[in-house]
Amino acid sequence: MIRVAVIDNDRLVPAGLRALLAETPDIAVTATGTGVREYLTGTHTADVVLLDLQLGDGSAPAANVATLRAAGARVLVISVHGDRRHVRATMRAGAGGYLVKDDDAAKLAEAIRTVHAGGRALTTELMTLINDDPPDLSVQELQVLYLYGTGSTLAATARRLGIAIPTVRSYLDRIRAKWAAADEPVDDVRTLVDEYPPPPASG
Repeated sequence: MIRVAVIDNDRLVPAGLRALLAETPDIAVTATGTGVREYLTGTHTADVVLLDLQLGDGSAPAANVATLRAAGARVLVISVHGDRRHVRATMRAGAGGYLVKDDDAAKLAEAIRTVHAGGRALTTELMTLINDDPPDLSVQELQVLYLYGTGSTLAATARRLGIAIPTVRSYLDRIRAKWAAADEPVDDVRTLVDEYPPPPASG
């Protein structure tokens, strides 16, 4: 029996998934919650966690995946979105699969089995998305993105890199332009930090 936990911002979703899997004898939903912390402080454990991409506490999807993996759970991300940035970030953080929400019980059950066995559960379309390389950034752009994207202010980023604040803004504008040119416009460049490996240390 594969024990499954459902962590979803919508309290109705776990009931729906439980009903969807009711005719699957080898899979059972044994725990539910609306947040990762709530699940980890509970008494029930699971083999596979079905994790909603966007939780109500505003936590970062990749960080949630990493936290659950560190606790020993295999993770299958479920979302209404198939955005490349989200897919790449959560898979890089250790998710075993990424499933766009629908009412296909067989597809869900097969994805759970695949993740439980240590495999990757991705549709061909999503596999193509994560295999597409993100736009190339210069070393300077990567350094600005990494510092700003991990919590530094514009002023702190400028100070760390020994450049002016307008120069930092210029680099951020260039990053936005490169993503817009790739038909993936981005409002907040900080959401891109998981798209790239950490840059070489400056200085």
